[in-house]
Amino acid sequence: MNQKIITIFILFSSFISISQTRYVDRVFDSISSKTYTYSIRDKDTLKLDVYQPKNDSILGRPLFVIIHGGGFMKGERNESSLIYLAENVAKKGFVVASIDYRLVKNKFINCSYPANDKIKVFSNGAEDLLNALQYLVKYKNAFLIDDSKIILFGVSAGGETALNIIYNRDFIIKNKDVYKDIKPAAVISLSGAIFKPDLITKENSIPTVLYHGVNDKVVPYDTSSHQSCLPTSPGFLFLSGSKIISEKLELNKTSFLLYSYLNKGHDIFNLPNDDFYQAFVFVNRTVFNNKFYQAKITQ
Repeated sequence: MNQKIITIFILFSSFISISQTRYVDRVFDSISSKTYTYSIRDKDTLKLDVYQPKNDSILGRPLFVIIHGGGFMKGERNESSLIYLAENVAKKGFVVASIDYRLVKNKFINCSYPANDKIKVFSNGAEDLLNALQYLVKYKNAFLIDDSKIILFGVSAGGETALNIIYNRDFIIKNKDVYKDIKPAAVISLSGAIFKPDLITKENSIPTVLYHGVNDKVVPYDTSSHQSCLPTSPGFLFLSGSKIISEKLELNKTSFLLYSYLNKGHDIFNLPNDDFYQAFVFVNRTVFNNKFYQAKITQ
């Protein structure tokens, strides 16, 4: 699944405009990377890879955090497609971190997997993301990070994890006060969803980019059951996807960009190159230049 993300960048990573804009276009030719351990949870040693542009003179740079997909059962921070993604984003001038989080091993998260156990898996991933962000903020001076400009990017399970720490933190995190100082500035989600859309408020709404297939049967575009489970199955629970999230943000007068793909399901990771490029245009406009912008695009 994550391997397909590489196709997003093949075209636009080679595109260089006549007037390059940092954080939108490629402005660096080379980057460095290093791996750090940010947490140890039982038998899981959780790591993150930090990518930075070389010879950068700016001291406080936005942080772009990648949360991989894989249904909470598979996926790695250092898959070849995610390395390619991280390198290309770092060449735009971001500090980039690609993180591990706890996965379920030797079991399938499906309609037979109990709903309460599913929620615990979601919660573990959200807690790990918050711990990774705490680590990065703790060492922000070493990484030359501006912690007021943290951008989250998640795919599928990663999108759910990113969206839930923004909009459902009160529901999914028990000790939320521990993370009260972690306040991302924007979130980009591919095929993501949350548990409780009513917890989206004006206070927790942030600029959000959403990409979703209208016919997604795994993570619903609207409000429906996770993995299309029947109400009688042990794994039945509701999720609300990009359509519902965007409606809440529209009411809250918060900037958002929604791409809805007709006749497509969960696997939308071969995004048109310009669609993904527009996420960086959006972040530059709404986060870095404090402009208001809302758009819904259907293809």
